[in-house]
Amino acid sequence: MSNKYPFSEGTLGDKLAAGTGLSVHCFGCQRRAVLDVAELAKRFGRDQPCLHWDLLEIIYCSECRAAGRDDRNLQFTNHAVTPEQRKGWTACP
Repeated sequence: MSNKYPFSEGTLGDKLAAGTGLSVHCFGCQRRAVLDVAELAKRFGRDQPCLHWDLLEIIYCSECRAAGRDDRNLQFTNHAVTPEQRKGWTACP
């Protein structure tokens, strides 16, 4: 990763390059999950925007959807990922 200022993580590719993580909390069922940023980038592309409203277009709560509740009542949290937590992660080509 090059030192670019101001620091920005506008896409999934930017998050991969920065080595940061992403988690989601559903307000409907109170479930939480750490998202696999590398897998999201493989599925939706490295250029997929990753701001809150962008993520709501591609991520939903399957439990709430099955129960007929609002499946997009989500909160996303960006977080730093330590080198130990990145073991086994592979960046997209």
